[in-house]
Amino acid sequence: MAIQAGSVPREGKPPHSGFYCATETATNLSTPAELVNSPVIASVTTLEAFEIALLAPTRVLCILTGNPLTLPTLLKRARDCGKLCMANMDFLDGLSRDRFAVEFLAANGVAGIVSTRAETLKAAQNMGLMTVLRTFAIDTAAVMAAKKSLGQLHPDAVEVLPSMAAPRAGKYLREVYPDLTILGGGLIETVREIEELIAAGVSAITTSNTRLWLI
Repeated sequence: MAIQAGSVPREGKPPHSGFYCATETATNLSTPAELVNSPVIASVTTLEAFEIALLAPTRVLCILTGNPLTLPTLLKRARDCGKLCMANMDFLDGLSRDRFAVEFLAANGVAGIVSTRAETLKAAQNMGLMTVLRTFAIDTAAVMAAKKSLGQLHPDAVEVLPSMAAPRAGKYLREVYPDLTILGGGLIETVREIEELIAAGVSAITTSNTRLWLI
């Protein structure tokens, strides 16, 4: 199965001096379907990686770095480059995981929230944001616990770690919601691995491997 890359914005002038991005037009993306427009979601863990992500054709970024002082600028720059930005609340500095932190991110243009905490995701849902439940499929009991939580939360997507467990975990989770978007995260090294996961029913993968952001 050959991976089909999402549409790549045409290159243009940078919206701010001092950096380059793929387009000057901000894109308002707010539907779960946007998560799978490209098979690869860039997990941005450092400021250096953020700069690479701005140049990459990947449309969706998951931000795992930043604090209240830096996040507004990072999110604006990403939006100006036509990127959809998710924020992983479990990794950001200087923010609790309550509704006020979610409101702060929403006010600064985040399209969705990623977290292992149902309370955080419920706050995001109340603000009209996309939600991604992050779960670790370490054994059957962990997958069954995630399956049970879907009945109370019903997120837009579930990110299963490690990625190689995503196809099997997704099979169980889709028993509750057949159309659930399943993301695979972690331990991805090659394009072939991505192809195999997509062929096995995973909607998209998240990776911090910058080489794979070119897909």
